[in-house]
This record gives sequence, C-alpha cells and structure tokens, in this order.
Amino acid sequence: MDPVALAARGESVWHRLGLRALGIGWVEDAAVARRTQPTSPVFLGALSLRAGVPAGRLAGAVAGLATEVAVRDAGGSEDLGPFGFVLQAREPWMLRPPGQPPAQPGPPGLVVAPCRTPAEVELFEHTSVEAFTGTTAGWAPGTIHPPAASLRIPGLTLLLARLDGHPVGTAIAANDGTVLNIAGVAVVQPARRQGIGARVTAACLATAPDLPAVLSSSDEGHSLYQTLGFADAGPTALWWRPAPRAT
Repeated sequence: MDPVALAARGESVWHRLGLRALGIGWVEDAAVARRTQPTSPVFLGALSLRAGVPAGRLAGAVAGLATEVAVRDAGGSEDLGPFGFVLQAREPWMLRPPGQPPAQPGPPGLVVAPCRTPAEVELFEHTSVEAFTGTTAGWAPGTIHPPAASLRIPGLTLLLARLDGHPVGTAIAANDGTVLNIAGVAVVQPARRQGIGARVTAACLATAPDLPAVLSSSDEGHSLYQTLGFADAGPTALWWRPAPRAT
C-alpha cells in the first residue's frame, strides 16, 4: 500500500475505535473519512485517506458539523483557506515496519501498563488532558474516553505511565489487524525529558509488533520516534475551522 494511504488508514482506525466508544459514527469512502456528529475537538472532523483529495471535498465532509472542527489533509498540499479553515500545523506521517520495539531506558519507578478498569481510564483521560493542555480546568470526565465503553472496544488500548505510583504519561494504540496507529503520546510537564515518552510509545508498539506502525508526528516528538525506528513517509497538514458565529 502507498505509505501515505497506509498512514491515513491508521489514523482512521484510531478515530473509528475511539469514536465508537463514544457512540459516534466514523464513516469512510474511497477518499475521505469523517465523523457523523459533534464531539470533543480532540477528534478530527474528517481525514483524507490519500494524497490529492481536493480541498473542497475535505471541507465538504464537515459541512454538517456546526462546531469548531479540525481536518487533516493526508497529502499536505491542499489549501483549505478559501473554505474558512486556518492552517494549524504541518506534521509528517511516520511509518515503522513490523518488529519488536527496542528496549527503552527510563527512570526507576516507571511503570507503563494498559488501562484495565474504568477508574484507570478516567485517570488516563485526566493525565492526557493535563499533559496536552497544562490544565484540567473545564474538563468533564468521560467526554473523550468514556471509562467503561473504552475498555470494550477490540483493538483499542489506552496506556498509562506511572512514576513512583503517580500518573505522568499516556499513549493510545489502535489497530484493525492490518495497521497499528499510535496517538495521544503525552507526558505531564514536571516529568518530561526522562524517557517516558519513548517508553509509552514502545509499549504501544509491543501491543501489535507484527503490524506496521504509523503516526503523525509533532516537531517535539520527531527525533524520539526516529530512535524507535520510524521514518518520514510524507507531509500532512492539519486545518482548523472555528465554530460558525451565531446569527
């Protein structure tokens, strides 16, 4: 499969499984995948499934979502500006061939494990929100990862890192039996630069070592993923559309 199409398929898998836990649909055709109703802006509104899908096609996929929304152009070359979107980030797709992850050092007292109980899922969500935004103000538990439902989705694994018993990092592994997508890698500010991000990413890889792994990388995580065997597979562009103004 084309590397960009494989990477986009992986991200689509994560959205399909994550949204299924929320009871929200994620539908795909040959060109675009999209969610069917509003939810947390953590989830994309739509994603092109290959490079070269026209901007109008991608923008049109979220025309029915009357909220702020983000979409990803899998090829990174389309201009969604004329459709009311603002470029938010350019993030490379990264791919890794199947294989066991290399051993990763980490601080003493670090434990990374899948969430097994609803209470652990809620702690995962709290830690993830804090790590990504620096605060949990305004966060409502279960709006991203509903605790009980998230544990019932085959192929979806939420990994929580604890340091000396305290939650410090998160990552999400999602697979459909053909590709493994890694998402949500985050470490709370006081615990950064200790190898925790590498450990939670390696733990994701260990959930399905026989599958190719894909992710979209931030600038901060790029070198980390390279040490784990990921290589660039092409550009992507993340576009954001504000909520329509009330009339």
